[in-house]
This record gives sequence, structure tokens and C-alpha cells, in this order.
Amino acid sequence: MREKFEQDCLEFNMHLLQAEIEMNGMVAENKFLTDNGNSVRYGYDEFTALITKYHIHDNALPAYQGD
Repeated sequence: MREKFEQDCLEFNMHLLQAEIEMNGMVAENKFLTDNGNSVRYGYDEFTALITKYHIHDNALPAYQGD
């Protein structure tokens, strides 16, 4: 049971990292665009869509079931 929980935690952390990497790319793209006088490409909807895309919402947090 503990091994399953640890695996779930590792997978959740992997999803968090994937979302963070993509988010940082989105932030960089927005910064590049605004620095060059253009409108941002990514807004609230695109950023919050990462939560669903990477399955990192509150209910997705691993829960230890005990031994």
C-alpha cells in the first residue's frame, strides 16, 4: 500500500513539474510579446487549463490509505 502511495506522489510531482515547465514557457512568450509591443498570447483561461491538462487539481492529490 505504501509503495502505491509513493508511486502516486511521484507521478503527481511529475505532473506538477510538467505544468510548471509549460507555464514558464507561456510566461516567457507573454513577456517576449509585451517587450516587443504586442498583446499577450496566454491569459487566465490558458493558464488555468494547465490544471486540467496535467491533472493537478485538489482532488488529484494522492492520499495515503494506510497499511
